[in-house]
Amino acid sequence: MDGLSPRERLMLAAIELELRQSGERLASRLNEFNERAEREGPDRFADHVSRAEVAAVAAMVLILTGIMTLVIVTCGK
Repeated sequence: MDGLSPRERLMLAAIELELRQSGERLASRLNEFNERAEREGPDRFADHVSRAEVAAVAAMVLILTGIMTLVIVTCGK
């Protein structure tokens, strides 16, 4: 580290801190994955979503389908 400027040392310290924190997050996610893998059944890896989230996705699909239909019908004329 003798050849590094103070700014470079600061940047290196910030990178090291980020790697340490992301390492903890990764370890936490791996533990969660392993806990889910131990469960039985088809829902062991399923994410739980609310009805509002399902409704929002369904609405977006309907809107996009409508737009694509209009584009196809308009271009076909």
